[in-house]
Amino acid sequence: MKQGKIIKAQKELYYVDCNGKILMAKARGNFRVKKIKPLVGDNVVIDDLEDRKAYITEILPRKNEIKRPNISNIDQILLFATIKDPILNLYNLDKYLAMCEYKDMDVVIVLSKIDLCDENEVKDFENIYENIGYKLISLDNFDNFPKEKILDILKNKTSAVSGASGVGKSTFLNNLIDIEVETGSISEKSKRGKNTTRHTEIFKIGDESFLFDTPGFDSFDIDFIEDEKELKYLFREFRDKRCKFKDCNHINEPACGVKSYLADGLISKSRYDNYLMLFEEVKKRRENKW
Repeated sequence: MKQGKIIKAQKELYYVDCNGKILMAKARGNFRVKKIKPLVGDNVVIDDLEDRKAYITEILPRKNEIKRPNISNIDQILLFATIKDPILNLYNLDKYLAMCEYKDMDVVIVLSKIDLCDENEVKDFENIYENIGYKLISLDNFDNFPKEKILDILKNKTSAVSGASGVGKSTFLNNLIDIEVETGSISEKSKRGKNTTRHTEIFKIGDESFLFDTPGFDSFDIDFIEDEKELKYLFREFRDKRCKFKDCNHINEPACGVKSYLADGLISKSRYDNYLMLFEEVKKRRENKW
């Protein structure tokens, strides 16, 4: 028996790194019976057979996991966004940030393809998210790539690259490490990425530094949270605002501190509007569940 980390998954075949030796493994049938699926990032126990083949016999306890992309044991997310090509979807971005807050994962927002938009658009975006404490890197993948700065952010952490299809994740990885990741363009018909990464994989970029390459997402369910009243805690700019009622949801309640800050322009209107939409989405999901 050996211990290792799943660094790549393709259908039902898993690549397990055991102290630098890569073994191809399948999961034992009892996982399927228990409805448990090994994830990229899992630390596992394997039964090593001949010809570099193995079977996964145990999945060690997970630090965390997310469903889209379906990965585990993440320290931080590098969340990619573009203002143009594809057009920025702030609703999906804020939904994803709420999920990261819920999972207690650090986030670095990577604003890619800034050469396609003007400085004011970039500044407006930066002002929204830097003002509420998110780390943010703005980059043009083809000029002045800040490799050393990014490697320092990734140092001694297991990070995941995520974001919608076509936002420049593969180009980013090609610039960062000595690999060739298939890059995708934007389909004119659907305005979605095409020919992009189809599997999840981990790259080792230092002794204790790992980087997930994950398939892009365009939308996902907000099933990580069941009660809409908990959503307010996932918007960090809402915290420590003095409201008349302790259980204020910052919607229709009187003497709401959040709405006061919003009226004074101290809270982003786009973030607040997305909070309202997410609140309704969680509420409808809860009501329809029963």
